[in-house]
Amino acid sequence: MAAFDANPSPMAARSLRGPLLTLLSGSSLTLVLAYLSQPVLTRLYTPEAFGVTDAFVALASLLLVVGTLRYEDALLLPENELEARGLLRLCLFMLLSTGLVWGVFSLWGAGLIQHLGGEALLPWALWLTPALWLMGSGRLAELWLMRREHFRTLAAGTALRTLSTTALRLAAGIPPVQTSASGLIGGFLAGHLSALLFYGWRLRRSGMSPATALPSLAFLAYRYRRFPLFTLPAALLNALSMRLPFLLLLTFFDAHVLGLFGRAFMVLSVPLNLLGGATGQVFFVRAASLRRQAQSLAHLTARVVKPLFQLGLYPTLLLVTLGPELFAFVFGAPWRQAGLYAGWIAPWLLLAGIASPLSRLFDVLERQRADFIASLFLFVLQTLALIAGGLRGNPEITLQLFGLAGFAGRAFQLGLLFHLAQLPQKAALALIGRYGLCSLPLVLILDSLAATITPALLFGLVVLSFLLYLALSTWVDRRHPWQA
Repeated sequence: MAAFDANPSPMAARSLRGPLLTLLSGSSLTLVLAYLSQPVLTRLYTPEAFGVTDAFVALASLLLVVGTLRYEDALLLPENELEARGLLRLCLFMLLSTGLVWGVFSLWGAGLIQHLGGEALLPWALWLTPALWLMGSGRLAELWLMRREHFRTLAAGTALRTLSTTALRLAAGIPPVQTSASGLIGGFLAGHLSALLFYGWRLRRSGMSPATALPSLAFLAYRYRRFPLFTLPAALLNALSMRLPFLLLLTFFDAHVLGLFGRAFMVLSVPLNLLGGATGQVFFVRAASLRRQAQSLAHLTARVVKPLFQLGLYPTLLLVTLGPELFAFVFGAPWRQAGLYAGWIAPWLLLAGIASPLSRLFDVLERQRADFIASLFLFVLQTLALIAGGLRGNPEITLQLFGLAGFAGRAFQLGLLFHLAQLPQKAALALIGRYGLCSLPLVLILDSLAATITPALLFGLVVLSFLLYLALSTWVDRRHPWQA
């Protein structure tokens, strides 16, 4: 496939398809459930309820980043099993401590929480501690299963989490129950609890017994100190870049605007995160193995980039041109504005979805300083854009500036990752050009027809055009293989 590595190593050539398809089996079910439930949920819950939930999840996600001081990112690196178990114990200790610290803070930090999220978020502040413990413990279980390459268990856990979340949210929104944000947040917590219990059961069955003579926590904390020193700031900045909009939009505007933005963000981020997350899990395992063998990562990186570009580019262009029409048909007329928001942030989220799995290169190559620089650049750009727009009091201008800043920051990060993997950057530009030429004729035809046909017919044509695009781009790839 690629000119840069005509004879890839056995580990690089070792198929990603099996583990990736196994993970995507759970992710695909997750994607279908998430999307099928959204048109129902948007008719059961108001934008304000979604706004409060999005702010809660944003804060919980930010706490998760600092939960273990990023020692979790080192779990796949030790070859020694006792050292890995010691790291797991260190991560659990850090996670417990972080949750307790937040619990104490939430009791006297009500003023700050109220400033960030208003009155609506204040009653949920204490619930962030159990949310952190559920999410963090589940993440550690996933990493331990990844270390053992138990990809089927990971796929099943992903599906179970989404099924539990969706089922409870639907049940809580249907009359006579008909809750507000409590149903959405409760479903979120229930989903993570169900996945954690399942992972715990599977780990217990796999014979993970307590080990003795583990390395001391102090030794491990010092041995992997680069992770809290460099990976943590970079990860926190990355998370702030993704989650800060939810907090600042609530600060500058209201829960209604945040709810609209949240649905736009969800429609784009769910498929990209699921595909990128599944890809990243396999990529991390394979890249760590290649690194231990002092082998090149270019071939493996190229195999990850290509399908992500191919699958993500066409839907992104569709949302840029037809977002309001598609959102109004799928979610209902009150959500038309969310489609406009989706078009403004779609290019940023496309690059974010591609950069997410590749960002493991920073950990594998122990280039945490580079990770921090890229994350700092992205964070500064997006924060300035949000503040500049928010001070003007216009959510439309705010999100336009935010999307543009995010696109620029992620483009810089991707360029840096390609450099570290020794993958020519011009190869990525050629890939965008290839799939762009396959996309543009179809997008322009649909855009010209949008004003003259019914929304239902337009939606049907969009689905058919995506299938046509996949067939066309695959045919082009076979006739003219991509040369990196």
